[in-house]
Amino acid sequence: MKSFSLSQAVSILSLLNLGASTLLLDFDAQRGDNPSILGLLNLEQARGDSISANTKDLYIKLDKDPKGVQAAHVHRKAGYIRAEYHSLKDKTKEDTSYFIGYTFSLGTITHNLVVWQWKEYKNAAAQNVPLNLEFNNDVLELIYEAPGTNSKKVAKWGKKLQTGVTYRVGIVINTSTTDGALQFYWNGVRQTLNDNGTATKTLKGVFWAGQSDPKFGAYRGEETVIDTYIYKVQIGTKLDDIRDAAGIGSDPSPSTTLATVTTTAKPPTTTCSWEGHCIGAPCKDENDCSDDFVCKSGSCAKP
Repeated sequence: MKSFSLSQAVSILSLLNLGASTLLLDFDAQRGDNPSILGLLNLEQARGDSISANTKDLYIKLDKDPKGVQAAHVHRKAGYIRAEYHSLKDKTKEDTSYFIGYTFSLGTITHNLVVWQWKEYKNAAAQNVPLNLEFNNDVLELIYEAPGTNSKKVAKWGKKLQTGVTYRVGIVINTSTTDGALQFYWNGVRQTLNDNGTATKTLKGVFWAGQSDPKFGAYRGEETVIDTYIYKVQIGTKLDDIRDAAGIGSDPSPSTTLATVTTTAKPPTTTCSWEGHCIGAPCKDENDCSDDFVCKSGSCAKP
């Protein structure tokens, strides 16, 4: 496997930002784009129980949100588990930087609902979902799974959200297996992430275990009816490619490289590695509990 230093990643990424770029994916509901532009439709009533096309109870289709704004409407009946688009299927590569912009709103907020995944398909390093955006009650968290941990989730950022509000996300991922890096923008502002107790603007890690692809929509949180709305998705090779979907202004202040920047901001205080999933937190099974805790009588507890 090719050795790839962070300095090399920065250099290459800088060159990418200076050159011309073609968007790898560009969906805009306001243009009337068919949601199929987003990729492969994944619909499941139950885990592993796939449905091949939209139904009245499970779909992603061009529609309007409750305010009359055109959007890709993601709908799931209570008890149904998945309505997602799998983007860039089998097209992402190692040692590459991906810039992802995502504009969406929520008709429903519920515990464990996942609205975006960076999903691993070959899983050569026991790293099922390197990154996702998942709700911990009404707090949307950016979750990281390190190689070798598979389903052990660690929250790196979180924010309390509301229904009916349009949000814009920017995610920058470098897929080096030796010096991978992550930057995260929320409504156009680059965020501070929690790196095991240290606040940082660039999270070092491994976000690639053979084939990691982005997914957009709604997964888990199946206890209730789900409605979410996707307005715009852009994926490219430089920051300028996603400024619109990520809400990043045209000024030059946002970073366009993956250089490490640390701050003195106080990181979130947690009592375990996955805040809100510690001892005493509500759970359905052990996947809802942090560290080595188990689910006993509906609450996370020591084994």
